[in-house]
Amino acid sequence: MLNWLRERKKDNKGFTLVELIIVIAILAILVGLLAPQYMKYVEKSRKSTDVSNLERLVEAVKVASADTDYNIPYGTYTIKMETSGTTISVTGTPSGVTNKITNALKEYAGYNFTLGTKNTSLKLKSNRWGADSISGGSGTISAKIEIGSDSSVTVSYSSTDVTDLSSEKTTTTTTTP
Repeated sequence: MLNWLRERKKDNKGFTLVELIIVIAILAILVGLLAPQYMKYVEKSRKSTDVSNLERLVEAVKVASADTDYNIPYGTYTIKMETSGTTISVTGTPSGVTNKITNALKEYAGYNFTLGTKNTSLKLKSNRWGADSISGGSGTISAKIEIGSDSSVTVSYSSTDVTDLSSEKTTTTTTTP
């Protein structure tokens, strides 16, 4: 009978507890080494998404300024994206611009805006803008769009980080109405 038990024990082909603990320890070390790199790529992806959203709004204003249906007046338009929402403000324009620019942004960008009021459906994904890894950041990026009386459009971004990630570094476009 003892011979039968000895033969049966030799057929056992499982892992020992020590082998499993060693494998788990190796995996823990690998995760510890790779996690910071992974987080860096995730943060870069979030920043790229933020810049893409900002550029989409900038392009909507540029296209609307060239569209004769909207007849967007000249002036300075500021798009400010924060972790709590996005605000669009206008300076140096005649009255009546509110409906024109908000309707244009709804058509071209797909978002409903009220000038000077935060749109909470469009927020920053990253809160590390202009920050180091310890202190956090301002959580704000913005674009200033100047539409000139000659229909020229100049765009400047608030941060060099935005400019670095932007597909358009600084743009000037002239359109004829």
